[in-house]
Amino acid sequence: MRLSFLQRFAALTAILTVGAAVGLAFLFVRIHARSIQSDIIATAVGQAEATLAPTILQSMSTHQRGSLERRLDRRAAELTSFQEYLRGIRVYRADGTAIYPLDARPQRLAARRAIAAQNVVLSKISMLSGERVRTAYAPLADPNTQRYVAVLGVKVSIDQIQSQDLGEIRVVVIATVASSALIFLSLLALAIAAQRELDRRKRLADETFTQTMGGIASIVDKRDPYTAGHSMRVAHYSKMLAQRVGLGVSEIRRVEIGALLHDIGKVGVPDAVLLKKDRLDDNERAIIALHPQIAGEIFNNVEAMHDILPCIVAHHERIDGRGYPGRLAGESIPLGARIIAVADAYDAMTTDRPYRRALSSEVACEELRRCVDSHFDKACVAVFLTLVEDGSIVPPPPILDDDLLERTFGQQLPGNDS
Repeated sequence: MRLSFLQRFAALTAILTVGAAVGLAFLFVRIHARSIQSDIIATAVGQAEATLAPTILQSMSTHQRGSLERRLDRRAAELTSFQEYLRGIRVYRADGTAIYPLDARPQRLAARRAIAAQNVVLSKISMLSGERVRTAYAPLADPNTQRYVAVLGVKVSIDQIQSQDLGEIRVVVIATVASSALIFLSLLALAIAAQRELDRRKRLADETFTQTMGGIASIVDKRDPYTAGHSMRVAHYSKMLAQRVGLGVSEIRRVEIGALLHDIGKVGVPDAVLLKKDRLDDNERAIIALHPQIAGEIFNNVEAMHDILPCIVAHHERIDGRGYPGRLAGESIPLGARIIAVADAYDAMTTDRPYRRALSSEVACEELRRCVDSHFDKACVAVFLTLVEDGSIVPPPPILDDDLLERTFGQQLPGNDS
């Protein structure tokens, strides 16, 4: 199934928009999560320093080490009871050996890094009791000596931070997706408006083209008013047959234009032959038979006619291969040409001609049946007959006044004396 431009644009834009929304949402969530995590860790470390630093520095300066652990236990319990993110407090000397609790594993590298950076440094994420934690190491300086004498280790639960942050993450995701959807809908609205304008201009161009082709087709009818309206009727019959056969919109239009112009090559036929009242002899019939080729020469270099031209050139081909100009047979004849051939023959039989009066619709239909598989496509004839039977196709009424018929036949354009 071939998608329209608007469908392709909508699908591609939707894919790109969804991809961009997912990417941006992921990026924003990561940035937001890191920002929140940094703020919470900084707050936890600041509160731990404010609560524990005076006790640590005082104990170290006065060497009151015996009561330090009890006091730190009390201060740490106060912190962890009010800070749901905290999972433990550690205190280390400047060399990384443990002060609190005494059995804590030494953290020499982390202590050196914190003192060297003179700022908080974070450890890698590790698992503690089934949840992810991260330790923030903050150097503590003695205000009297301006030397770093201890390092505070604050364990923070990353899982707890993220669980508390889920509401904000949802807001970020929803806002990102909504913004992307709004951009998509705006682009789609612009595309729809542009497509409507293009469709309007295409319809206008098609109407102009059809009207122009109708004007060109009337040239032949103007040369011989006896066949006036023939091209229009054949175009109408062919369009209805093409629709009933089940062709697509573009194929129906090609058949209709081809039928409208099927006799345009007769502009190259001399009046002595085209306007002759009696039956044509073999030589004259050969001249008339040139009109499909003449049409091909007229439109051969017209790009807009390339898909239509086969319908025009081949409309006198026969199913048995005895037609003209290419002696095509069977399905090698374009379907559009096979449709036009049936419509053309029916209209020729049901309208007055210089050598006979119009045949009845019944006689014309019987003649179509008789010529199935020799002149005409069997399927096209069968469908055409259903159109006649249900009243969708009705031939024009014959001219009953013989004097009017005589006066009408053979008239030429004003000023043409040939």
